[in-house]
Amino acid sequence: MGLFALGLLLPQRAKAQSDSVVMNLDKVLEVALSDNPDIKVADKTIEIQKYAKKETITGLFPTLSASASGVKNIKVATMVMAMGDQVIKAKMGRPYNYQLTGTVALPLVAPQLWKSVELCEEQVQLAIEQARSSKVSTISGVKKAFYSVLLTRDSYDAILASYNVAEESAQNTAKMFEQGLVSEYDKLTADVQLASIKPQLLQVANGLKLAEMQLKVLMGVDVEEPIKFEGKLSDYETDLFSELMLLKEDTSLDNNSTLKQLDIQRRQLELSEKLNKLGYIPTLALQLQAGYSSMPDKFNPFKADYYGSTSLALAFSWNIWDGGAKMMKTRQNKLQLENLDVQREHVKRQLELSISSSLNSIETAAEQVVSNKENVYSAEKAYNISKKRYDVGSGTMLELNSSETQLLNARLQYVQSIYDFLTNRAALEETLGKVVTAK
Repeated sequence: MGLFALGLLLPQRAKAQSDSVVMNLDKVLEVALSDNPDIKVADKTIEIQKYAKKETITGLFPTLSASASGVKNIKVATMVMAMGDQVIKAKMGRPYNYQLTGTVALPLVAPQLWKSVELCEEQVQLAIEQARSSKVSTISGVKKAFYSVLLTRDSYDAILASYNVAEESAQNTAKMFEQGLVSEYDKLTADVQLASIKPQLLQVANGLKLAEMQLKVLMGVDVEEPIKFEGKLSDYETDLFSELMLLKEDTSLDNNSTLKQLDIQRRQLELSEKLNKLGYIPTLALQLQAGYSSMPDKFNPFKADYYGSTSLALAFSWNIWDGGAKMMKTRQNKLQLENLDVQREHVKRQLELSISSSLNSIETAAEQVVSNKENVYSAEKAYNISKKRYDVGSGTMLELNSSETQLLNARLQYVQSIYDFLTNRAALEETLGKVVTAK
């Protein structure tokens, strides 16, 4: 192995040191579901909506309020009364007036408040579904990023193996040239073949580093965290067709998060309409009020004589006519429901098309895996034959280089087809709303 290839391998070998954490796909998903920022925000949103529901429920409980006031009458009002021909004038009030009041109120009949609690419950359910949607999307995104790391690493290994073969071939050709067994053209051809692989190796090495950083970001960990991601794309080959059959068996949209959220929004609109109509119903509340008052001549609230009073009242309220506001609100809700139904039907058709497209892509990828694997076997056999022919002098360097290139392309196409299967499967799981944490 040349110094150039060895230098490229150093970052990979550093990750295998004892201080690195080795993670397979299941462990990566476990960390992502725990530390991903989107999931954390979604969980906090659920808590916010639960507190909002509790806040609404508190409206059903009694309330207690207290107030105190002090008034300095600059000029006391005078009342004039006529008693026959005699006019009597009397001052109403005294220079100072102190009031202490406490009120306890309990809603007895509050239909809109009762329905508001149901509406808040739907808000909680919507937040829960949005959190589930974040979880499903995160799992899909993390899986795709993990498969991207495996694809880039497998591609790197395939290119590195080709580089090693080309390097060995170039060294052997150089020795044979020195002995006069091959022409200078063969030597130059071998050197060009070796040099042409170096840029690919460098590009894929950089791509691997970037893919690992992107995966770490989705996991919610620091990009400098020493993590070695375990696995190869070929590990998934044996289960491809059995998984394809399972995917075809269940393509129901019952768990699709988008449709579920639209259904919740529809229930919210229906509850909003009921809440609006309940505004026509009177409300009734019980109020208990107690207070003390004093009207002294001098400013001395702590030594004034206070007189208590208590009252119990039923507060009846009926909004008989609101200018047609509730009627307009009803019409708005009706149109919003119609729009939501049209939107849901359109979304459903798009999702069904997406499912069909994903299944076709998955099936095509599975067939390509079989075909590409056969191509790898054929390319390896062709390379071995061309190498033996070249070693005994019956083949040319051009044939050998061509077989090396074909073998590299076959290996790259093989891992690419497995990657296509896995990423399309992850996209299909996201569309179906499945939370699958195993590979």
